[in-house]
Amino acid sequence: MNAAEVGFVAILGIVVAFYLIVLRPQQQEQSRQQKDIKDLQVGDEVLTTSGFLGTVKEVFIPESGPVQIVIDFGNGVVMNALTTAISQRVAAGQTLFSRSTARPEEKGS
Repeated sequence: MNAAEVGFVAILGIVVAFYLIVLRPQQQEQSRQQKDIKDLQVGDEVLTTSGFLGTVKEVFIPESGPVQIVIDFGNGVVMNALTTAISQRVAAGQTLFSRSTARPEEKGS
């Protein structure tokens, strides 16, 4: 192999490594989050793109147009949003509203 071929193989190896280490895991994470958002159900706790934590109260799937959801942020604050406003689903018990409505035996001492 001459120097040009070795250089080409080295650059190709760096590109493949970059893809496997950085891009592929990021794409897999995005597809997992999109699947989670598509599977939203009433009672799921979500993080909005604005950084607000809330609980899904209703899901509206119109015949045409985007899917709409009603999110309860606690203390009587209820808002309508599109699924594009949801950043991710969070683990149960992460929102203040869900912690305040938990049964006494579920609360920590």
